[in-house]
Amino acid sequence: SEVEDEAWYMDPYPMNNYYFPDFTASNCGFGRDYPAWMGENGFENWYLFTRGNECCTRYFPTASNCPMENTVQTGYYWESYQANQANDAVLPIVYNHTFYPDLNANTCINGTDYPSWMESDEVYIRLYLYKAVGDCCTFWFGQGALTDCANSVIQGEYIDYNATSSPSYNATAELLDMWYPHLDDKTCLKDGETPTWMTQNGFEKWYLFNTREACCAAFGCTF
Repeated sequence: SEVEDEAWYMDPYPMNNYYFPDFTASNCGFGRDYPAWMGENGFENWYLFTRGNECCTRYFPTASNCPMENTVQTGYYWESYQANQANDAVLPIVYNHTFYPDLNANTCINGTDYPSWMESDEVYIRLYLYKAVGDCCTFWFGQGALTDCANSVIQGEYIDYNATSSPSYNATAELLDMWYPHLDDKTCLKDGETPTWMTQNGFEKWYLFNTREACCAAFGCTF
């Protein structure tokens, strides 16, 4: 909400203490000493929490002693975590992941190659698209399946939807360049020999995949 975000508009280090993921310790810390980038540009919605269990569930669901600290702090990030760090040190890499469920594989896919209908409505976006794997796994497969789901995430593709389409775009050629199940051999192929029926009449949504992992997860591969 606007009230919750107001502090960060004025200062990336508000007086309040927050739980935040410490990726070097594989656990959640607590205090004001989180990295500055976590409190800016909207990242606070994904990295700063008022309750420790929310941080732990999202980032470190298998950690047994999470959060690792609960003591109120008054210092800053570099005082506890970046002692003697050079001023021109490179900031941590921030991954902007997207996860969506694959009901056939009982796990989630990491990528933006989801079916277009998943983003066609705000309700669908809320139900199907997630920024954290734990949220996707827990909602679709339950808290009890969280670990198995998170450990078997399928790597999809990240598509640049802002890229300018080529005037010579060939939809058929694009479909023939995707992975499809070879049902007799129980494997998945990308050899340009996709059965025609798999590319037509909506069957492409069920039989064509951007990665071999997603195809095998849906149909099973013996080799």
